[in-house]
Amino acid sequence: MKSKLLQIIILFFALNVNAQTTVENFAYGTITSTSADSLTNPFFGGNTSFGSQRWRRHSGSGNPIIYSGSSLAYSGYTSTGIGGSARFAFVSTSAEDAHRNTLTYTSGSVYVSFLLKITASGGTTGDYFFHVMDTAFLTSFRGRMYIKDGSVANTYKIGLNKGSSAAPAYSSANYPLDSTVLVVLKYKFDLTTTANDSMVAYIFTSGVPSTEPSAATLVVPDFTTADLLLFNSVAIRQGTIGTMAGSIDGIRVSNTWSNGVLPVKFLDLNASINDKKTLISWSTSSEINNNGFEIERSIDGYNFETIGFVKGMGNSNKINNYSFEYASTESAFYRLKQIDFNGQFEYSNTIATKNNKIEAEILPNPFKDEITISNNATINKIEIVDVTGKIIYSELQNNNKILIHTSNLKTGIYFIKVYSNDTVITKRMLKTS
Repeated sequence: MKSKLLQIIILFFALNVNAQTTVENFAYGTITSTSADSLTNPFFGGNTSFGSQRWRRHSGSGNPIIYSGSSLAYSGYTSTGIGGSARFAFVSTSAEDAHRNTLTYTSGSVYVSFLLKITASGGTTGDYFFHVMDTAFLTSFRGRMYIKDGSVANTYKIGLNKGSSAAPAYSSANYPLDSTVLVVLKYKFDLTTTANDSMVAYIFTSGVPSTEPSAATLVVPDFTTADLLLFNSVAIRQGTIGTMAGSIDGIRVSNTWSNGVLPVKFLDLNASINDKKTLISWSTSSEINNNGFEIERSIDGYNFETIGFVKGMGNSNKINNYSFEYASTESAFYRLKQIDFNGQFEYSNTIATKNNKIEAEILPNPFKDEITISNNATINKIEIVDVTGKIIYSELQNNNKILIHTSNLKTGIYFIKVYSNDTVITKRMLKTS
């Protein structure tokens, strides 16, 4: 009974841990002296306790990995421009290699994303600068990522292998020195054997895909290298081959693409009209560095304006429900602008509302010299608005069907607004010559 209870507790812990994300933004503050710039210095990310959640040297000596107060930036990535970064360099003598613990994974897929800026490619031979591992076996370095000179000047190539049993597979693309790329390393457990776990890597120079791409940039050439028993650490390495140098920032480790790479995962977005207002509601299943949501509204579906703001949860791995009320019963389009603490943002999908109490019909569309407006309720007022928002026609009405002469209007797009009781419906119309 005690053994089963222990298994249940362990399983429960593992399930909850694997639903979370390890984030390393190197946010350790300002460097106070030139002697305190090592990443493993306790003043910054270091801690000599084994198993610490901060950085710890596991091999090499001297020539430390440098903590920098400057961060890397990549548009659309959730961990961009936050805190500092880590600088590494290859030298001909011994140099520090350091790791930090992550949450523990033993099955499924693990995504490790980070920003990379290479300032010196280091020669034609190539060597590895980053890997993952199990800290119980400090020599089982898996998912090794390499750098070597590109095929043209001032560029480099990125390589990947599972361990040391095969030469790395290098990218066909050349990446410019001194530019920031987004790297996503995927480690996939295969529990059917002990030497069949696979790894791929995606390299992006712009943008962040909302879903995992179908084709990877790199695939490991050595699947039969022994697998990790568990995944619980990432490491930065400084080798002795060549003179490679660069910076790493915004490391994220998770068991899903969206939690690792994307800041907020929307579950749904809804909007409904009642007697006096529109209710916009939405939910998220995860949030990372989420400052909040701007609610945007549009009549035509193209030009949006901000009508409100709802504060986010910051960081969360549970379902959160939000809502916002807007004092209008007019049919319209709505979307959310999710904003991170560092100012980065992304948009939700756009949804439309329709007030079913009125069913205005405006014909023909496109129109030339006249339009006919019909409604199932009394029309109180008609407005014609041009694309700049200027009202060029306005007339009070008291009828269900109205004819308007439009020969004096210029060719172009207009918005016809039909007011009926407490409701307004807007339709986009095209005037032809």
